[in-house]
Amino acid sequence: MRNMIAILWCNGKTPSNDLIKRVLTEDKEVFGVDGGAEIALSSGINVKKVLGDFDSINIDEWKGESEYLPDQDISDFGKSIKYLVKEGYTEIEVLGMEGGSPEHFLGVWAVLAEIQDNVKIILHHEERITYRIHPDYDGTQIFIENGKEFSIFALTHCKDVTLTGAKWNMKNEELSLSSRGLHNQGTGKSISIKADGIVVLII
Repeated sequence: MRNMIAILWCNGKTPSNDLIKRVLTEDKEVFGVDGGAEIALSSGINVKKVLGDFDSINIDEWKGESEYLPDQDISDFGKSIKYLVKEGYTEIEVLGMEGGSPEHFLGVWAVLAEIQDNVKIILHHEERITYRIHPDYDGTQIFIENGKEFSIFALTHCKDVTLTGAKWNMKNEELSLSSRGLHNQGTGKSISIKADGIVVLII
């Protein structure tokens, strides 16, 4: 099955031009989360469709290029991810989720925990990248330079986490949301992560 990648542009702080250039390539379609669509458009980016409940956008300007998602039990960000999964996208890269209020930023992390699908989700920060790791993955392997810092956080309770290739490894260990995984280091080779719950790797 072909890997389908979507860019989900949130209604937060506008990413830098350097970050936009690093993330956007011709094979990735861009979707805007409510007002994020207008931020992307103002940055010269072609937006395929705006998603959400349209409470922060002039929907008259997006006729035929919008998908109304009315569910109030989950955020626009979460609804947008679920929509893209139903559309067949297997990987979602996220821009524009920084800035704004603490509750909105925490809400982004909450969505990573509550989405049940094993879709790959990558958050692109200005100086970091966050990888969501789902228990259905056979194992995530990512190269990390020797001495480069990374962190791992469990977003759901995990009874079995294994990490290899790092300065401090884990083997079949229990992990909950805590500071335990903060500031690990790479050893100049690929680290491998396998967990029975949702964890995030921040590099």
